[in-house]
Amino acid sequence: MLACCGTVLSGGNRVTMPQSPTRLLVSEQATLTPEMLQRFSEHAECLQIASADGITLNGARTLLVLTPEQTDALLAQSRLTSPATPDFLAIIIWRTDHEQPVSAALLDHPLVVGVLDGSCPAETVYASLRSGLKLLHGSDESEAAQMLERVLDIGRALASEKDLDTLLNLILTHARELTSADGASIYTRDKNGKLYFRLWQNYSTGARSNAQQTLVGEYSIAGYVARTGELVTVDDAYTIPEAAPYRFSPAVDSSIGYRTRSMLTVPLKNKADEVVGVLQLINRKDRADTLLKTPKDVARHVLAFDEISRSVALALSGQAGVAIENTILYSDIEHLFEGFIRASVQAIEARDPTTAGHSFRVADFTGKLAQAVDRSQQRGLRDILFTHDQFTELRYAALLHDFGKVGVREDILVKAKKLYAHQLEIVQQRFKYARASIARDAYRRLLNLQEQQQLSPQEIAARRREIEDMLAQECERLDGFWDIVLRMNEPTISSEALGGELNTVAEYTFPDDRGEETVLLQSFEFAHLTLVKGNLNIEERAQIESHVSHTFSFLSLIPWTKGLSQLPGIAYAHHEKLDGSGYPRGLSSSEIPVQSKIMTIADIYDALTARDRPYKSSLPVEKALDILHMEADAGKIDPMLLAVFLESRAYVSSS
Repeated sequence: MLACCGTVLSGGNRVTMPQSPTRLLVSEQATLTPEMLQRFSEHAECLQIASADGITLNGARTLLVLTPEQTDALLAQSRLTSPATPDFLAIIIWRTDHEQPVSAALLDHPLVVGVLDGSCPAETVYASLRSGLKLLHGSDESEAAQMLERVLDIGRALASEKDLDTLLNLILTHARELTSADGASIYTRDKNGKLYFRLWQNYSTGARSNAQQTLVGEYSIAGYVARTGELVTVDDAYTIPEAAPYRFSPAVDSSIGYRTRSMLTVPLKNKADEVVGVLQLINRKDRADTLLKTPKDVARHVLAFDEISRSVALALSGQAGVAIENTILYSDIEHLFEGFIRASVQAIEARDPTTAGHSFRVADFTGKLAQAVDRSQQRGLRDILFTHDQFTELRYAALLHDFGKVGVREDILVKAKKLYAHQLEIVQQRFKYARASIARDAYRRLLNLQEQQQLSPQEIAARRREIEDMLAQECERLDGFWDIVLRMNEPTISSEALGGELNTVAEYTFPDDRGEETVLLQSFEFAHLTLVKGNLNIEERAQIESHVSHTFSFLSLIPWTKGLSQLPGIAYAHHEKLDGSGYPRGLSSSEIPVQSKIMTIADIYDALTARDRPYKSSLPVEKALDILHMEADAGKIDPMLLAVFLESRAYVSSS
């Protein structure tokens, strides 16, 4: 048999793609010696035939040695059952007489490659037959090379796909096309070795399925292949011997009105030669575009899967198995990283429970706005398009944008009022001390009053009422002062009137145990309570704002993939403003990534509407959107992005 094949590296194994069988069929009227035929027995199957009647190719490469009459009869009656092209068939005409004429039509026919007769020397006959076989051999090499290149191209396409369902559909489509199979299904194994049905395609019914994963029995054909790692070929699914170690279930055929006949079931193996899935091909057809609508169509057009089909399927299965494992590994890494990010967010929120849920909400709003911008045809935005990796990058940046809070003092993170709780408690104790000091002074005066013998009882009673009234007034005054302190301690914008009253509190003094005048408020307490906006002083605000730099430093330590390489910079700029008034770097509009501009809008909106901030009340949606409009009018945030934010209703929470 002529040896001609291509080789494909399949999951670490070499899969040989065989050529079609090669035959030399010689008319009995051709005077070839047995010795001559013997010389070709190593290269081809050599047979002598009485006539050209009944010649079929059946996928074999065939060199015919026929008389002119036999050649005419063969070509005129079109007896060949498979494509009669120079790739499959070549004819050498044997003249029984040196003078026997051969028509010009025969000599010009593309299948005719030579003319011989009994007068030709033996070596000439041998060389001519050898050339004819080489011609078929060369076409076989060409087909094998083309098939090899196609399988390699498919392998490269599979290797670049990261979505598992898309990958599985690609495998099914290419496998059907390469083998002329009418249907195909694919199965994958989980980490416990259980086999699950995933997807199927059928050309004749036009059906494609993204079915839910269904557990497959180990005695099904697919289950057997997964368990043993062996390829299984079935010529007729309904005539599988009882002794076979697998079974075919006709339930699917019955449910869709189909007839499965030939089957080829191939294990999908990884580089370690472990079965990660199974590919099952159904009903190989004589023509790829044939529709199998009736049992007669199946009987007429369905062929058994031959050696070439098996080799092609094995070659593809090796590529597919590795691609499936890589895609699952990629998905596992994504899930692992997603889990790490979520755990990181929960860790920082556990440290700063006052902003619980903020990062997840910002990621939600940011993702919606980015998708809306990606779809927008608005002038100035229509050229902004995000890849899958860029959407992922922006989502991760939004989730981690506040991670730098791990570098901020915890008491500042959770500070709810202008004074820390322990500071307010000290002020309260001072007020109690002042009340006690005033009462002590009053009681001393009352005792002194009792010792004054010259006063009449009426005068003593009058003086007592005077001292008691003064004590009551001072205590009431202290209560008023304490109320002012509590109101000024709220992190709202303070009114000038209330600030003026706090001056009175700060100027108030009372005598301590040593008789020295003591103030109710220390200077730093007064400074905190008179903050015009918010609850942080300059130093504390600088600490809070430093979280952005801490975030950038932390994220820059992570070896991000190429598709996520801009993530640290995106998170770094989420507090920058278009007019340069943002922090920490005071960037201008052109220096701020559009992803950061998107996140800025989401971050501000959530900060305004969040209900979990103890230092401020949440604002209604309408009021928050009004403030965003004011920010845009002031040149701080992007007005076009804000317009898309409003039009797309990206501010509506998914939860």
